Amino acid sequence: MGVKEAIKWFDDRHRSKGKHHYSMVNRYGNPDYDCSSAVHYALIAGGVLPSNIRIGNTEDLFAMNGKYLDEVYSYRDVQAGDIFIRGGEGTSLGAAGHTGMFYKKDGIVHCNYSNNGISYNDRTSYVDYFLDMNRSWNERCFRPRYGGRKTTTSKPKSTSNKARKIKNENWHGVTMAVCNVRSEPSTSAPIVAQYRPQQTINYDSVYEGDGYRWISYISYSGARRYVAYRSLATPSDQWIDF
Repeated sequence: MGVKEAIKWFDDRHRSKGKHHYSMVNRYGNPDYDCSSAVHYALIAGGVLPSNIRIGNTEDLFAMNGKYLDEVYSYRDVQAGDIFIRGGEGTSLGAAGHTGMFYKKDGIVHCNYSNNGISYNDRTSYVDYFLDMNRSWNERCFRPRYGGRKTTTSKPKSTSNKARKIKNENWHGVTMAVCNVRSEPSTSAPIVAQYRPQQTINYDSVYEGDGYRWISYISYSGARRYVAYRSLATPSDQWIDF
C-alpha cells in the first residue's frame, strides 16, 4: 500500500457523485465526510495509519508530525501523496482549518464545503482559492510515511548566528502594518505567526540581522520568536511604534 492507494481512496468517492457529501457531523463515511476525516481514511487506505485509529481532526494530523508524517519545509518539494493543512497549529479546529492531499504538484483532492463533497482542484480550477502554495504559519505540508518509511526533507538552517543581540529591553510596541513572526531573525526563516495592524507585541530583547532590527520574545509554546520592525538601511522605514 502507498500513495496510489491513498489517492485512489479519494478518487473512488469522487467518482460516486452525489453519494458522499461534505458534513462536519456525519463525517465517518455513512455516507459523508469532512476534510480531516477524509484524509484520515485515505491515509488508512495508503497504509500510513492503522485501521483502528480514531478518526480525528486537523489538530490530530498536526500531532502526527514525526510519527506518521514528516514536515515538508518548502512548497517546491511537495509531491503526490503529501497532505496540506490550512490553519495554524493550535487554532485549526472546525471551520478555521482545512486539509487535503496532493494528487500532483499544484493539484489537490479534498473533501470541501464549496463543492459539497470530494473535488479535484488545480491551477485551472481554483486551487488558489484553497491554498496559498507557500509555507507559512497558516499553511504547512507533510509527507505521510507510506510503508512506514521516514522521509528526510530539508529543514531551513538556523540563521541566529548571523544576528547579534543589541540589548535586553522589557517593553512593548504597536504594529502599524501586518508583521510576520519568524523562528529566527532572518527573512528566510519560516513564518510561524502574524500580527495584524494595531496589535501590541510585548518583547524582552532587540537584535540586528539580515538587514533589519528585530524585537524578540518567548512565545506561549516556549520558543523564541522574532519580529522585524525596521530596515537598517532606511531607519525611517519602520512598521512598529514604540
